[in-house]
Amino acid sequence: MGNITVDQRFQEWLETINKIEKIDKSIIAFNFGLFESEEGFTMYLNGSKTFDEDDEDWATNMDFEPKQKYFSFGSEFLKDKNWQDILNYSEHLVQTYVTSENFKASIFAHAKAIAVGFDDGSLTIIKSQ
Repeated sequence: MGNITVDQRFQEWLETINKIEKIDKSIIAFNFGLFESEEGFTMYLNGSKTFDEDDEDWATNMDFEPKQKYFSFGSEFLKDKNWQDILNYSEHLVQTYVTSENFKASIFAHAKAIAVGFDDGSLTIIKSQ
């Protein structure tokens, strides 16, 4: 069995969330947040009942938190990468998912907005209605 790529693990993480989580219609925006810890960079997912394109505070709302909230990139992947690399790669991961077939039937499909960003940085809106 070959190594599973970060892309594949990310897809599997989201598919697991889709299988086990139920959200109500009040959750209109999702944030794929990023932070750096001693173990390296980590992504987490949360949902919000509000979205404001001009005020990024909505992304701090924890109106929805999946049981499997965190996604680890893995230490091997993180070697020699800085926060900008991780941000760019995370944007790529989420963008790829948003344009996939799996997305259409996912809990994310009806979101007004999906964003990616570091907790202390600005957000990149991947999807906005």
